Amino acid sequence: MNNLVKRILVAVVGIPIVVYIAFMPYSLLGLTLIAGLLAVHEFYNLAKAKGFIPQIEIGMALTVAIILTFAHFRLHLGGSTTELLPLVLIIGTLVVMVAEMIKGYPNPLVQLSLTLAGALYVGLGLGGLYGVHEYFLVNAAHIFANSSESGIAGIDPSVISAQAGYFIIAMLASIWICDSAAFFVGRKFGHNKIAIKISPNKSWEGGIAGLIAAIAFWMIVRVNIGGLEEVSLSTAIAMGIIAGAIGQVGDFAESMLKRDAGVKDSSTLIPGHGGVLDRIDSILFVAPLTYVYLQLFGL
Repeated sequence: MNNLVKRILVAVVGIPIVVYIAFMPYSLLGLTLIAGLLAVHEFYNLAKAKGFIPQIEIGMALTVAIILTFAHFRLHLGGSTTELLPLVLIIGTLVVMVAEMIKGYPNPLVQLSLTLAGALYVGLGLGGLYGVHEYFLVNAAHIFANSSESGIAGIDPSVISAQAGYFIIAMLASIWICDSAAFFVGRKFGHNKIAIKISPNKSWEGGIAGLIAAIAFWMIVRVNIGGLEEVSLSTAIAMGIIAGAIGQVGDFAESMLKRDAGVKDSSTLIPGHGGVLDRIDSILFVAPLTYVYLQLFGL
């Protein structure tokens, strides 16, 4: 079975599962946490390939803690992400530093930095993904805040989950469409390479095609998908730019890490696709920036 057939089979099975889970908040949180654990473990394996010894268990725990701060409202953790996240990072940094002193490995500065970098890279990326989903619940709660039914009382969970699910699917689909457009246009017309030393096959022609495709996708779905009717024209354009431009930066960033580690894929977990980190590299950049955009400007 060749690599392309494997990729298609995995996509045929995996995409419907992701689409289904996007409408189920707690299942989405569970999938996000599992993906976070697998991805950060792959990040640390890249570091080990370079001869370093990150604190894998502590780093994985910190990654989970970071992601959970973005689910504060649904999990009733008290406080907001802006209040909980600094506490998690402060405590996590102290724990990593103390553990590094106890272990006494060489190159503690590098080991410490790698452990924290992996947790931040994956934790903030996937935390931002769930934070985008959580935004719809928090926003709805604010609407009811001044009414007789405060908090999440009076909110129809199915409606909120549907809106969030459609938005998450659109965000992920725009990344995939960008990748596909960049690949096919780049393969046929790509002559001007973007960064040969990092990813020699990616071209400016393909990159621009991917950006245009992502923006066009958001322009189409906002007027044709019922769950996205609240998305404004300016937000649709912004989402297209984030997915089409920043998503490609995320792809280059992970390619840079793999090239430095001397490996082709972050792992062989997913047949034909490499590792989890290979599949979510764009999401790790797109999701947190989308979360920040929604917090600042809304839909």
